[in-house]
Amino acid sequence: WIMPLTRVAETFNPVQTKFDVVIIDEASQCDLMGLIAIYLADQVVIVGDHEQVSPLSVAQNTTFVDNLIRQFLKGIPNAILYDGKASVYDLARQSFGGILRLTEHFRCVPEIIQFSNNLCYNFDLKPLRESNASKLKPATISFRVTGASRDGKTNEQEAINIVSLIVAACKMDAYKGKTMGVISLLGDEQALLIERYLRTQLSDEEYSNRRIICGNSAHFQGDERDVIFLSMVDSTDNPPLALRTDGADGMYKKRYNVAASRACDQMWVVHSLDTKTDLKPGDLRRELLE
Repeated sequence: WIMPLTRVAETFNPVQTKFDVVIIDEASQCDLMGLIAIYLADQVVIVGDHEQVSPLSVAQNTTFVDNLIRQFLKGIPNAILYDGKASVYDLARQSFGGILRLTEHFRCVPEIIQFSNNLCYNFDLKPLRESNASKLKPATISFRVTGASRDGKTNEQEAINIVSLIVAACKMDAYKGKTMGVISLLGDEQALLIERYLRTQLSDEEYSNRRIICGNSAHFQGDERDVIFLSMVDSTDNPPLALRTDGADGMYKKRYNVAASRACDQMWVVHSLDTKTDLKPGDLRRELLE
């Protein structure tokens, strides 16, 4: 059987059904609902990456959850991990041991995966695709939009430029048959703006054939496209911007890791910043652009 977690809950009666082995894929983005699948298994294999995006406990009453943990999970090892913020992969790392790390990387050409390889994996990943596997050159492009400014969580000039780039690429022989995606590095609003503009410029057939998705890092986890456009959104009239590092929970680091490793052949980073004056050393945005 191969199915999403919601179908597992609908299909199987855990009293009557037991599998010898259950494999949970993309477990680092799977919340506690994944325990349903574990309950069905004599043995379980948890596949994930703690350096990728974890579940978000949006609008969750933490006090209420803490009370439930104290009331019902007495004596359960690592009970604090069942707060809705940890993924099934996080639970498995704490509970199972015996981690097997996979180091071969199949998706990206080496120039694209280099950023994530440095950011999260200490250059342990071994790219198995060679640079000449893709005819799109260069593999990584930093595209600066001058005179653009951020308004809330959108940057209209960046959006217009990304739409123009995609429309132009769709007309070029080099991009024939290439799939495309857009990832906003700051919220969903920019992705929605780009999608709205794109829908007015591309036919429904073209949009579908290119498998275009506009979203954030989480929307692309476990997914890939031949060409990815990243929109940084940020701008400043009063440099430098506040330092953006991985943070206490590594949230930004995980988002950047996922976003920068979705493109197979070519990655565009569209931004409105002067790397040297607008961003401090050690800023994730500066590291990505450089």
